[in-house]
Amino acid sequence: MKATFRVLELVILSSALLLQGEVKGSNRSELFKNVINKVDPDIAPFESALTSTYVTISLNIMSIAEVDEKQQPFSGAYLVTLGWGDSRLSWDPKMYGNISSVQVKAEKLWYPTSVCMFNEIGNDKCFDAKDKQLTVYSYGSVLYTTYLDSVSQCKIDVTKYPFDTQFCGLAMGNNNFGTEFLTFNEEYSSFLLQYLQPNEVWEIKNHTYYVNNFFISALNSTQQQIYFFLQVDRKAFYVVISTLLPVIILSVLNLFCFVVPIESGEKMGFAMAIFLTFAVFLTIINDSMPKSSDVIPYFTIYLLTQLVISGLVVVLETFVLLVHFHFSTNKEEPDTDEKLRLKKKFRVTGVHLDIAFFLFVLFSNIFSFLYFLLNVIR
Repeated sequence: MKATFRVLELVILSSALLLQGEVKGSNRSELFKNVINKVDPDIAPFESALTSTYVTISLNIMSIAEVDEKQQPFSGAYLVTLGWGDSRLSWDPKMYGNISSVQVKAEKLWYPTSVCMFNEIGNDKCFDAKDKQLTVYSYGSVLYTTYLDSVSQCKIDVTKYPFDTQFCGLAMGNNNFGTEFLTFNEEYSSFLLQYLQPNEVWEIKNHTYYVNNFFISALNSTQQQIYFFLQVDRKAFYVVISTLLPVIILSVLNLFCFVVPIESGEKMGFAMAIFLTFAVFLTIINDSMPKSSDVIPYFTIYLLTQLVISGLVVVLETFVLLVHFHFSTNKEEPDTDEKLRLKKKFRVTGVHLDIAFFLFVLFSNIFSFLYFLLNVIR
């Protein structure tokens, strides 16, 4: 008996599920028949500029791939959602089994094809929903979501390297503003960081977007562009530890060239070794810098200054050795005259020059470092 009731329950449940599936299938079919399939994909929802279609852009940055100081591109991965209104695609969900949204192939509907990225340097400058799916909502809104790997042009300012801040982003607009009447809705657009993965070199400090209007007098029309801006700061810790700190240590070692005893014979070798090390560091840093004469980083100026000081130390050490051995005591005559004794007392020796040059180089190092530091932190 129990087995009989169990069989009946299964039959009733299966019938209910089958009936529900038929109803839903029927509702969806009717929806496509009555609403979706009646829209001509070649006819836009606007008639003129007065009845332009509002377009929203939601940009969600996922990662910063690269900020190349030398070639100056900004590479990033984005999740982009384009939305627009089409009153022909609205329906009452109650009439179609409470279906409030459906997925439709893009070729069955009209979609904007002239929304492009103006500062993109890759091949895919414009958004194209061909062979993609669109989401249509009952209140007449259509959404197109896609993933975007963008390489955009960005003016990199390395004046304050390695404590620099860069302002990069994307500029989007309607490429056919004279024939395809679109209006970017700033209020409902967005710039999000929901899925952002941290970058090992750059950190996002601020992000914003705005819509700007350009009046073109030759065409007597207004073009809209929507800008998405990022403020990214360099994480300077690695550069400080690997480059700046060794340069500071070398600048201190420059001073000890004047402390090495003259008789040791190592003064010139020590000075030349530090000079060559500065030259190598300058080569390494310049390879990562943009090849432009418009902007010279303060860090490069600091390195050049240290290189000049290090070269000057070599010249000064040569002068110290010349003075020391020219006025060597073993080549001097006995002091038989009071003038000779007085002259010897006030004579400049190699040790005196070492002390004077030590102070000169010390103040030069302090001044050059303060000049670099004050300019990069202001």
